[in-house]
Amino acid sequence: MKKKNRKEQYGNSKIGTNLRYYRNLKNFTKYVMKLSNLPIIKRFFLKFFDPENAMITPIPINKSLGTFENQVLPFKVVEYFINKSSNIFLMNYCPCRKDNDCKEHDSLIGCTWMGRDVLRIKIPPERGYFASKEEALERERLAYENGLVPMLGRLREDSWLMGTLPDNGHFMTLCHCCPCCCVVSTAKYATKLIRDIFQRMEGIKVNLNRVICTGCGQCLEVCIFDARKLIDGKAIIDQNKCLGCGRCEMKCPNEAITITIEDSSCIDELIARIGTFVDVA
Repeated sequence: MKKKNRKEQYGNSKIGTNLRYYRNLKNFTKYVMKLSNLPIIKRFFLKFFDPENAMITPIPINKSLGTFENQVLPFKVVEYFINKSSNIFLMNYCPCRKDNDCKEHDSLIGCTWMGRDVLRIKIPPERGYFASKEEALERERLAYENGLVPMLGRLREDSWLMGTLPDNGHFMTLCHCCPCCCVVSTAKYATKLIRDIFQRMEGIKVNLNRVICTGCGQCLEVCIFDARKLIDGKAIIDQNKCLGCGRCEMKCPNEAITITIEDSSCIDELIARIGTFVDVA
């Protein structure tokens, strides 16, 4: 079967045009993030990303976090915003996983966009569709079962990619991320103000028992934030870089890593914080 070229794969979008000059989407985004550190153009990037009005938080999916009202705790967050949303748009696939030929996760589970401004989305119709709340909740169930981490909040770059600018605070991003993901995994190369858009959920605790750790390195492979490294044959966690997504706990074969939440009130606090950045009603 003939492999599709970039234009065929991504459509007549800005991102499809840019990809002609880079091997894949992730390399392109990495290049863009590195440019944000150059003083001469840093101001442009800060205006483009608008970090004062943006935030994205990983929602850990680990079953060890327990349940609240008979549901896995973090699922309460995405369910709240889906049920509140006036409009929902589901992507038919994830361009990051598709472009990287991801073997670990389903590339057909794409992003979910929510809010009033999704009505202005400008992308080829084959890339997504307007959906009901029930369809969106089913998408979340599939993403959860597939081991994908929800990344929820407001990101002006997504408004640009989807053609919904100006960003008026009515366009919510709900990505389902894995190590292939472009913006999340390459934000570590950006200037600090852009890195700070990605915020760890309050109340999440990630601990590593170095006595149990065998130094297999599997947690390093799945950490897209460079928050893990081996010292003296054992893993350590850099809590300043860790965003608490929980992928390392799921991957560790020796259960040396645990992720906990202090109390369920942190869920309500996160919902309120996200709500100050973006209104999906």
